[in-house]
Amino acid sequence: MSSMAHRGAAARLRRADHRHADRTGTLAARVRAALAEWRRRARSRTQLARLSERDLRDIGLTPTEAAKEYAKPFWVD
Repeated sequence: MSSMAHRGAAARLRRADHRHADRTGTLAARVRAALAEWRRRARSRTQLARLSERDLRDIGLTPTEAAKEYAKPFWVD
């Protein structure tokens, strides 16, 4: 392989490595965001489950509506 061809091949590999790193970084960011959202939902639903009937009325929910919401698994929006 000539040195010109070798340099071209090396440049293509570097570009491919950067594209892979970008996708991996994006995937990692999406996973972190999903985990953060799941934790937020779990906390919110736990707090909702602890509210009194009066507090629920104050925010415009019935106990039945609140129970439906806090019964959802954390991964369901």
